[in-house]
Amino acid sequence: MTTNPRNRIVVFRLSHAEYQLLKEACETAGARSVSAFTRNEVLGYLRSRAPSGGVHHRVNALEQQVELMRFQLKNLLEGQSHANLGQP
Repeated sequence: MTTNPRNRIVVFRLSHAEYQLLKEACETAGARSVSAFTRNEVLGYLRSRAPSGGVHHRVNALEQQVELMRFQLKNLLEGQSHANLGQP
């Protein structure tokens, strides 16, 4: 916990799929809120970033893209499954 007051606000937009990924990660981590989870992840990233953090950042970006593709594929397959149920 910080002794400094938190009086700054950061706002950014997410797609529905990105927000679902964020919520799932938050639940998996057992965070008390999406805001707390996001704050901890961003600050943890900034604190651990080394001068050669470019590779680390790119790997993280790739991991996020893979998770997004997994989520989209899951939704696509579920939609296909529902469509097949309606066929004779």
